[in-house]
Amino acid sequence: MREPSFKRLAHRLLKSGIAPRHAHRAVTEIRDHYDDLVDAAVEDGASSQDARQLAASQLGSMDDLVSAMIARRELKTWAYRFPRTAIMIYPLACLAALPAVPVFAGIANASLIARWGASLLAAGLFTAALLLLLQLSILFG
Repeated sequence: MREPSFKRLAHRLLKSGIAPRHAHRAVTEIRDHYDDLVDAAVEDGASSQDARQLAASQLGSMDDLVSAMIARRELKTWAYRFPRTAIMIYPLACLAALPAVPVFAGIANASLIARWGASLLAAGLFTAALLLLLQLSILFG
């Protein structure tokens, strides 16, 4: 048996609707258990490669672990448990958050907005001074 891919396991769990906190916790626990099995096999005298293969066979199939977690409804996100509610709440939440986005962007970039405003003010004053100079040259020229 080859060494399990824990990134792939996490991706499969998340894609199956398992809540991120449960998926990451399960992957961490499985990885720790795998490491413990490898350490125990190395202590028993197995080589590193043999210890990894033995630990992978003792851990079992990742498909079995994924299917066992998918079967538990309480581990899924609320959007997977209540899809009709999610279809209604997600657009409403986006609609409610939409007016706040420019405010948060403005707060996050206050110094940039201040410099941009100062540049616009300076450009406007310079343009007004040039137009005034042209008007005066027409009047007195």
